[in-house]
Amino acid sequence: MAAWCTFHGVRLGVDPGVVAGGTTCERVASILTQYLEAYDSSWDAVPALSQWTVRVVGERPTQGAAPGNFYAGQTFWESRIIDLYQGSLSVLPHEVHHVALGPPSSDHQGWCPFGDWEAREGILDEHGYLGCPALQR
Repeated sequence: MAAWCTFHGVRLGVDPGVVAGGTTCERVASILTQYLEAYDSSWDAVPALSQWTVRVVGERPTQGAAPGNFYAGQTFWESRIIDLYQGSLSVLPHEVHHVALGPPSSDHQGWCPFGDWEAREGILDEHGYLGCPALQR
């Protein structure tokens, strides 16, 4: 990591490729703060999140992805690390929801209400990814 800072008590690391693009850790932290506050306003705050590290990476995370695919974000339970691709900071609430629900949430079963919330908030529309019907507005 090229730089370290915090947001809401969460340790944040920013990859050298992100910093080389002219972004500071503090700027990334301010953006992630907005997404975390949106999550906390509608879902229970996740006290355990302060024991995790969020890393914003310049390359798309591919560990465990099907060939030719990537993850916009990924939660690593054993190391308590969340990786977010620099172009996908909006997936923070999704990864925080994984932390809140624990490892069984990996299959995304029962996530349609969460997907509806994300879409209503304008954060992300991942109904297709979650296997949910599109939100009816």
